[in-house]
Amino acid sequence: MFKKILFATDFSPHAEVAKQIAKCLAEMDGAELWAMTVLEPVEEPLGLADEPPDIPAWKWEKKVARMQDRLKAEKRRKLDQDVADLRAEGLTVHDVVREGDPDKQILAVAREIGADVIVMGSHSRRNLWDVVVGNIAQRVAEKAPCPVVLVSHRPPHPGIDAPKHYLLATDFSPHAQLAEKIAIALAKQRGEDKKLWVITTIEPGEEIPMPPGFVVNAPDDEVVELESELRQDVEDEVTRRLNAIIADARAQGVTVEKLVRHGDAAKEVLKAAIDIEADMIVIGSHSRKSLKEKLLGGVPEKVAKQAPCPVLIISHLPGQNSNITKEKHL
Repeated sequence: MFKKILFATDFSPHAEVAKQIAKCLAEMDGAELWAMTVLEPVEEPLGLADEPPDIPAWKWEKKVARMQDRLKAEKRRKLDQDVADLRAEGLTVHDVVREGDPDKQILAVAREIGADVIVMGSHSRRNLWDVVVGNIAQRVAEKAPCPVVLVSHRPPHPGIDAPKHYLLATDFSPHAQLAEKIAIALAKQRGEDKKLWVITTIEPGEEIPMPPGFVVNAPDDEVVELESELRQDVEDEVTRRLNAIIADARAQGVTVEKLVRHGDAAKEVLKAAIDIEADMIVIGSHSRKSLKEKLLGGVPEKVAKQAPCPVLIISHLPGQNSNITKEKHL
């Protein structure tokens, strides 16, 4: 599925989970893996003060330079350790260190190596939902030349250890289709004792879509019968699509079950995650809008904000415009 994987890390707990996801994806097809980090300029808060520090300018600059050198050395050490860990798993790993704006450098490296996917954490000690507007994760996902897998979890989170229960939330959209492939690959990679659940939801009003103010001039019993038929049509279509995903997963040796829930999509996904004791949730951006627009109050953001386990959010698909027709049911 992916031949060139770019793992971008800031060594946060989110990035630690992202590293394990990148490892799983690389192991699947013997892909090459690039592990990169970005050295950002040291902030100088004293530069904003009314009074300069009571030391000569050259001495202050020397202190800042030493601080920058220490940070570079620390990041270099952590990246070397990540690369060593990944190579110890038999992976082909290249290390990349850049300086500058993280989002710009990540995008530049992705283009240079022809990355098939970027895997990254929320790149902050804060939460994904707190920093997504105008921040690194959002900017990378919005402009990337390839799919982006964002890893989020309510901090603190030390990382994952051999997940067993995966929950794939799908609305059958193009975004969800990539999420399906990744979820099946992860469940397959993790061994026979692992299991995948596939969930979709039918929200109120989706069964019988009517324009506002629409009035049906028919006897009540006929309206009830029509409503029942329409609901059954939706249920049948959802079941058909879920069965196709289930068949694909089983053909690859994955133990899988389907779930159809009625109600608010985010709430139903979260309840299902608790019910099955999910170790990881995989979800597409589920919208014709951009990741930035949808994460604000959208299903993935709500799930990521409250989930009891790590959440993989699959970004927009490159080469597809923003007018992709959204399939319903999540």
